[in-house]
Amino acid sequence: LLVLPNNSGCDNLNIDNTFFFTCVDVVKCLGSQRGELMRIIATALFISTGLMSSAHGQTQAQKDDAKWILERITGVKWAADSALAQEALALAIQNNRAGIAALATKQAQFLNVTVKNFGLKMSTREETIRIPLNDFTASIMGVTRDESDARELLYGNFFYAGNANVMADTNAFAKDLLKSNRHYEQLDNRRNDMGAMLVRINSQRIIADEQDNNFTLMPSPDPAGVLSSRAWIEAHAVAGTNRRPVEYTFRQFMCLPIEKWADAAASDVRIGRDIDRFPGGDHTKFQTTCKACHNVMDGFRGAWSRWNFENDAPLQSRVRRGNSNGAGIMNKMNRNNNIYAGGYVTTDDSWINNAERGVNLTTMGFRGLDGRTPASTGEGINSFGRLIANSQRFSTCMAKRVFEAVCRKELAEKDLSVYQAMGNQFEASSYNLKKLFETAALNPRCK
Repeated sequence: LLVLPNNSGCDNLNIDNTFFFTCVDVVKCLGSQRGELMRIIATALFISTGLMSSAHGQTQAQKDDAKWILERITGVKWAADSALAQEALALAIQNNRAGIAALATKQAQFLNVTVKNFGLKMSTREETIRIPLNDFTASIMGVTRDESDARELLYGNFFYAGNANVMADTNAFAKDLLKSNRHYEQLDNRRNDMGAMLVRINSQRIIADEQDNNFTLMPSPDPAGVLSSRAWIEAHAVAGTNRRPVEYTFRQFMCLPIEKWADAAASDVRIGRDIDRFPGGDHTKFQTTCKACHNVMDGFRGAWSRWNFENDAPLQSRVRRGNSNGAGIMNKMNRNNNIYAGGYVTTDDSWINNAERGVNLTTMGFRGLDGRTPASTGEGINSFGRLIANSQRFSTCMAKRVFEAVCRKELAEKDLSVYQAMGNQFEASSYNLKKLFETAALNPRCK
């Protein structure tokens, strides 16, 4: 409304137009145009009330969204009036959802709750989070915090511990980190801020000798990130025939249970002597069931032929013979060799990739040991880990696991493209796990 001069009369006061008017004008016109004036005032009140209601609704929606992102990434509840929630709201009002996600990953709870549970679930055969912190999980937490290349988790020569001096006392290191999980359990029991405590230590160690509780340590001859961690070796390379480390590498880092990559048409040359080719006297059963899984699994298991879990610690035969033959091949690799004499005899730690044909060719997306050069063979778990880490499926799987950890739900198989798109972003970020957690929370399908 425009202001009219005080001497304006009612005839000059056009209330239908956009006009301000003074109290004198209003008094003059109350008699003749009182109803119209009330209509204008009522309309103005209605519009202003609607605008305030809309603004309030928008602010509430932004507040809810900001709080939701915070809680999904950190894994804990936040009071709506907390300083952090208010900081997130300020970012939400600026439509900066990415800023909220970045704010959330800076909180101690992101590592101590969300990433910790993410790692624990992958670290053991039981796939449970109801276990203490271990070296496998500590490395995942450290790599996430440091925003380093997540592929190194499968082939890097490092581990994370609670302090930089952990190797100063050889005997304490052997007892608390190699022969037990005591070091990580103590960190867990003290409820430390892992983001502040964990230190990356290069060069994994193996016990070479033990005499009267005095230990000699040597660098690991086949370091492979978490695949050579104490937690992983204890879970999968203890006893057995070292097929389980292969099965669970595919399960945890490719998101593929064994039935998804079984291939009856692949070569069976590497299947060991301990697998009956005529189970129950029926060769057809071997051809249609047993062979499909063992073709791929036995092709890779040679990578683990020098590894075992003995006397509560990981053992590598190039450092310490343990229960191995003269060539340093663990005896369990060729046990029960009288079941089928024509089967494969493991003589070294070489592996071959029998998952490069048919559906597996597309599903795995192998890109060699360096992400560029094709490779169908290798030696040891370090090269095996490089093959897995550089595959397209690894990126998709990490996206899937992070999505489920943050969003607390799993998408249907038909929605695999969501994980693939996130996996592509993961690769574009130089395999930054921290960024992947942020990406998951911002994905429209997460809500």
